[in-house]
Order: sequence, then structure tokens, then C-alpha cells
Amino acid sequence: MRSVMRMGELAADWRVRLRWGGAAGEVRGAGILIDARTVLTCAHVVRDRDAVMWVEFVENPRVEPVAARVADGGWLPDLLDGHGEDLAVLCLDSPRPQARPATLSTQLTAGLAVTVTGYAERFDDGMVLTGTVRGLRGHRVQFDARHRREVVRRGFSGAGAWAVSADGEPVVVGIVVSWRGDLDEPLPQDNVLAYSYLIPVARMAELSPVVRELARPDAWDRDFDERARRWLADPSGPPVKVSVVERGGGRERSLRHLEHLAGYVHRPADASRAELVDRLLGRALAFAPGGYPACREWLLGRGVRPAGDSPYAAEPDITVLVDGVDEARSPARLAALLARLAGCGVRLLLVFHDSGGPGWRDVRDLVLEPGLLAYVDDLLARGKVWEARRAREAGMVDAESLRHAAAATADLLIRREAITALADPAERLLALREFADGLRTAYPGAG
Repeated sequence: MRSVMRMGELAADWRVRLRWGGAAGEVRGAGILIDARTVLTCAHVVRDRDAVMWVEFVENPRVEPVAARVADGGWLPDLLDGHGEDLAVLCLDSPRPQARPATLSTQLTAGLAVTVTGYAERFDDGMVLTGTVRGLRGHRVQFDARHRREVVRRGFSGAGAWAVSADGEPVVVGIVVSWRGDLDEPLPQDNVLAYSYLIPVARMAELSPVVRELARPDAWDRDFDERARRWLADPSGPPVKVSVVERGGGRERSLRHLEHLAGYVHRPADASRAELVDRLLGRALAFAPGGYPACREWLLGRGVRPAGDSPYAAEPDITVLVDGVDEARSPARLAALLARLAGCGVRLLLVFHDSGGPGWRDVRDLVLEPGLLAYVDDLLARGKVWEARRAREAGMVDAESLRHAAAATADLLIRREAITALADPAERLLALREFADGLRTAYPGAG
């Protein structure tokens, strides 16, 4: 259900092919995507600091190619201190957050197995080679192939060399920079000895602030990323999700790479409640003919809800990401609007940037708990149908089977009432979540 693939899978978004001279121009080599706007490659692939390169996400055709240029401070062969490197940091003309970036690691040890994918002549769609890390040659690391035919060649420069970390996750440890043969023959197999070389991430981090930042262990919050993506991809799950995302950390960086999966993104610090309503009405929210003014007034808290079901979600899985509930001019009024949107069938991903910020209690009482309760009630209704169907199938409409199904449903209703009677809001929320999880497990397909 994910829109992109992870690094360890057969295809990976972070592996990119680089062209020069246009989107269909000459293939120059490879690169790695390290965030939504940044690609690393070798300077000799770019050749000219003023060149315009084209970045292709060849392993995920759903991500469109994009032009890229050397970023400010990203041309690193000629650093002022004379200790440059064959490295170029490219900035995409427009971001590609839908592509999953590489995870960088500075951990590189002798004997480590690495894999690289390059775009050699006659292998423009990709050629995969493997090797074993052996030792240092200045700032470059040698890695050996099993046979000279598997040494890297033209078209591999800039390719990410990835390995499996101690916790089982694939990580990029360097980029391919060159190969060398003892006889200086043009192909590795024509030499007696031939070896591949890479620039390690640790060296790139010394030269580039952006690499240094993204090579930190906390550069991304992968657990948050996976949880949020699962929720966004599952419209049958709970209709409201609340997350705390502190500014400037790995979790915020991860949020920026998944926010495109929401249908609408609202930033209260930059846009008013009225602007959000105007964006949604007639697009995400449908209404009866002539009902626009009444629906708008009701959503903004200045009138009664129009008769019937108007407004309502135009599609069953419309999602609004509110980035910074606690940064709204009036978080309480925003929470009231969000409650009305949830009542119209809109799914909500609500982000606070400070867990102690304003609006927390309003969202809990007006949006999160009512949303969970409505979700539980929907699961109970579906579970009742599921129980009756199972009883009919098992007992062939035997009266005793149907009574047993009714009793099971009645027990669940009693438990629901006991949960809603809990005095502590935190206990109620926890119990509702556990109850909902249990219902989804007990009634496969009901959620």
C-alpha cells in the first residue's frame, strides 16, 4: 500500500540516473537522493559547476524526472584549503518528497559487503555489482569484486554503495568514484589486477554540511514515518491521528517527506480557518445545490448545520493534514472546525509542534475522543453483522447460534459503556484504542 519502495527492496527511489543535455540526453552516471531536494554524485559526472543535469528516478517511474544544478557550496573539488574531493551536491529545481531518500551511515569496516547499481554503456537501465570493503587509499576506500569483470566502470560514478547495518537496515556507506587497473587498460578485465573505489560517507560529511546533518543517526524518524504512512494508506483505520513533531528534528524531516500523501495540507500559522474551509468546499466537501453559504457559515461556527447530510466528504478517504494545530491564532476555534470536518467524513492527521502548546485539550475532547468513539461504534455495527453471518453459516440459521451471536455483541456493548464511564480522559483514550484494535482483530474485514 506504500507509494514508494524501501532501500532493501528490489527497487529503490534513492538510486537515480543522471543525464546531461536534457531529459533524454546523454547518460553521465548515477547519484543518490538524500532528501527531497538534494542528490549526491561525483564532480566528474557533472564536469562543469554550471551544468544543468537531469535526475531520473529510473526504478520508480511514478516520480517524474527533474532538472538539477550544483547547490551553493556544493562544488567540492576545489575547496579553499586545498583538500577537495571529487564530489558534487546537486539541488533539484523542484522537490521530490514522494521519493524515499537514502539512509546514510558513517560506519564502514573492512570485510563489509556492499552493492552498487550503475548505468554502464549498453546497460543504461541498470547493472548491479557487489564487492567487499578492503582498505583505505587516502580518503578513498577500496572494495574488491569476485572477478575483474565485476569491477565498476564508466557509468557507475556517483552510485550509492549500500550495505546492511547491524540492525538489519540497508544503509548507504559511500558513493562510487573510480576504478584502477594495474595495466591502465580501458576495461577492468583487460588488466591483471583491478579494484573499485568509493568516497565514504564519513569523508563527504567532513566536506558538506548537508551530508553531515543527514548522516546523523537521528536525521530521520523511520518509526514515525512508517506509522504515519500506514495510517495515511488505510482509510478503514481510525479517522483521527494526532502526532507531536518538534521543529528541526528528524521527525519533522520525515513529515516533510510524507505530507504529499495527504489530500490537503493546512498550516494554521500561514492560513486562516476560512481559507481552509474555502479550499475544501466544492472539492473535498460536497453540498446540496445552493447550500454553499449555509455550509460555510456552519463550518466556521456561525450557524446551524444545513438539513440532511450536507456537507459530506466527496470521497471516503479524504485526508487533511493540519501542520501546527498549536500555532493557530485560536486553537480552540480550529478544534471546533476540525470536529465538524470529522463529522462530515474527513480523515484528520493533526500535528502539534509542542506537546505543551495550546489546543491539546480541545483537540482531545472535541476531535480525537469523539472520532475514536464513532470509529468503535462503526466497528461494533459491522461486527454485529459479521457475528450474525458467521452464526448463520455455522448453525445454518440455528436459533441457538443466533442467540450466541447476540450475546457476544451485547458483551461488547457493555464493555463500550464501561470505557465511556471512565473518568480520566487519558484512560478513556487508551481503552478506546485498545478496544478498537481488539475489534479489528476479532472481526477481520470489519475495520
